[in-house]
Amino acid sequence: MRQNKQNILVTRPLSARQFEYARILGLEPIVEPALEFNFPEYWDGVLKVITEYHKSDWIFTSTNGVKALEELMKSGLQVRPEVQIFAVGSKTQEALQDLGLDAQIPRTEDSKHLAELIIEEGKINSVIYFHGNLSRGEMVSRLEDDGIEVIELEVYKTIINPVEMPHVPVKGILFYSPSAVEGFKRGHGFEGELPTLFAIGPTTAKALKEESGQEVQIAKRPDTEVLLRTVSNYIFRDENKEEHKK
Repeated sequence: MRQNKQNILVTRPLSARQFEYARILGLEPIVEPALEFNFPEYWDGVLKVITEYHKSDWIFTSTNGVKALEELMKSGLQVRPEVQIFAVGSKTQEALQDLGLDAQIPRTEDSKHLAELIIEEGKINSVIYFHGNLSRGEMVSRLEDDGIEVIELEVYKTIINPVEMPHVPVKGILFYSPSAVEGFKRGHGFEGELPTLFAIGPTTAKALKEESGQEVQIAKRPDTEVLLRTVSNYIFRDENKEEHKK
């Protein structure tokens, strides 16, 4: 464990395990969540849509969509064994597995490749897309262009909070979505000099570059621990080079 820990600003909550892992890597996270998520009090309307489109397969692009499904199952929804389930990546897939459900994921974990995976199946005519109010529409457009009907089902709302810089110096800022980029824009903003910016994936990196105009470091996989390793390797790269020379 590194003794000279460097402060980083993280724009979403970390689990206790992730927080400890960051400290092992020599990082001291300062958490300022950019987003809050609200779920419906009543699920009658959502259940009605799922029942109406009972032959449609299901798509999930976030663990929040899976949390909504968990609440739906508590409300009486029974998942039919013939339903194919698709997830954008391994974290969403793992959340579905915790509910006893299997999901296919694309090799490249993003919505573009998820759409391609669904199209390659060749036998899918209709899908229900469990999403939030701020979800981006590229995947939907790609599927519809290929003749696949997409039933968009809003199952949670995202609230964007303004994010301010802490009162202590930080070496990096970690972003997990374009919505988090918007939260930072509404708070501290992108004017002036900023520490190194880190993104969980290319979509978030694109939003960061557009707002900041500066280089963005991207995790090799959309995973918090991979992102934390990326941050640590970047921050301590000069120190690591000196160690290798010895």
